[in-house]
Amino acid sequence: THTHDVTNVTKTNHKIIIVSSTCPIDSPCPNQIIALKCLYRRRPYWFSGAGSSPSARPRIVTFRTMRKRQIDTLKIFNHNVQEVKENEEYLVNFDCGGREIAINILLGSGFPNEKPKLIVSPILRHPWVNGTTGEIENAPGILNYTIHSDLGRVVQAVGREFEKHPPRFVNESTPQHHAPPPPAAAAAAAASQHHQQCRNGNVPDYGVDNRNALLSPSHEPDPFGLRNLTTDELSRLNADEDYLEEFVAKLPFLQHQNDELDQLLAGIESLAVDNLARKQTVEERKAKLESLALEFKELGQQWESMNQRYQRKAEDFSPQHIKELLQIAVSTADSKSDDEAQRFLAGQSDVGTFLQNFIESRKLYTMRKAKEERLVQQLTALERAAF
Repeated sequence: THTHDVTNVTKTNHKIIIVSSTCPIDSPCPNQIIALKCLYRRRPYWFSGAGSSPSARPRIVTFRTMRKRQIDTLKIFNHNVQEVKENEEYLVNFDCGGREIAINILLGSGFPNEKPKLIVSPILRHPWVNGTTGEIENAPGILNYTIHSDLGRVVQAVGREFEKHPPRFVNESTPQHHAPPPPAAAAAAAASQHHQQCRNGNVPDYGVDNRNALLSPSHEPDPFGLRNLTTDELSRLNADEDYLEEFVAKLPFLQHQNDELDQLLAGIESLAVDNLARKQTVEERKAKLESLALEFKELGQQWESMNQRYQRKAEDFSPQHIKELLQIAVSTADSKSDDEAQRFLAGQSDVGTFLQNFIESRKLYTMRKAKEERLVQQLTALERAAF
């Protein structure tokens, strides 16, 4: 599981952990439901007073919830997980070189703060396994275990190691001088003894002392509770489909999965109702967004047109362009005064008209020439100033 912080609460002496909340999930598969519920699609929450926003709500996960999530990861990453004792002891079967082995997972009172205890049966000759007790002590997942580790991944890694590199069994090196009892007879005797104990009200002890007996080939795990049934009840299960369906529906792990599925379906339904309630708001905002997009497009076109106009005006009123226009105007005024003088010399105008037109054209020429020279001086000064 993913955690953010660990804090000791003084009043209750419990450990609380700030974790992320689970988003709505829309997958109906029970195993995927648990996986997604425990591991994926999280939104972080922060403990108040630690730099979080005032509107954020902290979510505190208790020790029991953390323990349950670790057990859920065990069921997610491993097949054939059998519950021997709820929240305390579980059994997982693996194939080891064509032979079946079982790993018994013991969860102490301090788990998940403390390491789990894994015991393999039959005992194997492997560097990870204690050859006397069968406890898996040197697996990387056990050596490096922290509260952030996933129990399911730890057990999965151990099982894959035994499957890929099947070790020898400890008892294979010991010669057997007596013939073992037939498997069928041994299984029948064990089932009869277990059935008789249950009839008498004596529930067998599934503790550490009886673990090897439970994991032997004649004492395989019984997740469906068939070992406690009589021959008549088994025959009825085989013949009566309605009775079989009723029996299967009462299995604890199936009921647990059905409860999880019901909760998820209720969450999906609630999410769908909430989505429908927001449909009108979404449509209104969509229409508003389309209107804004159209307005933005129109404004963009206007800006483009105004920008082109601005570029033309900027070119028209640039200092260099004004200088060129002044030079043309000076040349035009000078040519006009020369034309007036030529007409007077040719006798085409009298003295009064000549003086009036000539003086006016020379005056205009002088003004424009002065402006041109002044502008040239200013541009030269700007160039010297590195503008």
